[in-house]
Amino acid sequence: MKKLILLFVLMFPICVFANMNDTIIANIQYDWINKSELEKEAIISEVRDIIFKNPVERKKDFKSQFKDKLKDKNYLENYYAASAGYKEYKGNNISAFYYGKMKNIYMYALQDQKDLSKAYYYDALGNLKYVDFIEGYYPDYPYYSIQYRISGKPVSAIYFVSKDCQYLFTPRGDFEGVWYKHNLYNKKNKVILKRTTY
Repeated sequence: MKKLILLFVLMFPICVFANMNDTIIANIQYDWINKSELEKEAIISEVRDIIFKNPVERKKDFKSQFKDKLKDKNYLENYYAASAGYKEYKGNNISAFYYGKMKNIYMYALQDQKDLSKAYYYDALGNLKYVDFIEGYYPDYPYYSIQYRISGKPVSAIYFVSKDCQYLFTPRGDFEGVWYKHNLYNKKNKVILKRTTY
């Protein structure tokens, strides 16, 4: 689960149009640990309402829907570009994922610059593992995204307030925590996970 949380939080910045309440959320991003329990519950409820206005359900025929994406035909080239630190490569946004301080990436993500509504996560051999469905327009905040396995099962949902701050939920809408920079905080302000990049 920790890998999935880390993976999901490092995706590309895409956003939805903010409503009046989103602006309030954006203004409180840096003081989560100073909020009362009541204030935290109100924020969580507000973000949950934005993400889960429609239930997140398993997607049918997911593999057939993405049959042309199941294998990255240029995986060696993309793998090396991601490893070299490229942020853009041949019409795609590209991102690399590492385990701790390892030098080799275990996964990379591609996002077609002509279609910013999805991001595709591949293992080192170019096999599709996850697809993020992203709501909104690049590059403004806030935005949210739902991640699915290739089986069509939802993995997680996240609301991006900024590069520094994200609200993490299960696909059922259960609150998991707030990322602020390197730390994932629960409702009690306890750090439950750390990341090396954000």
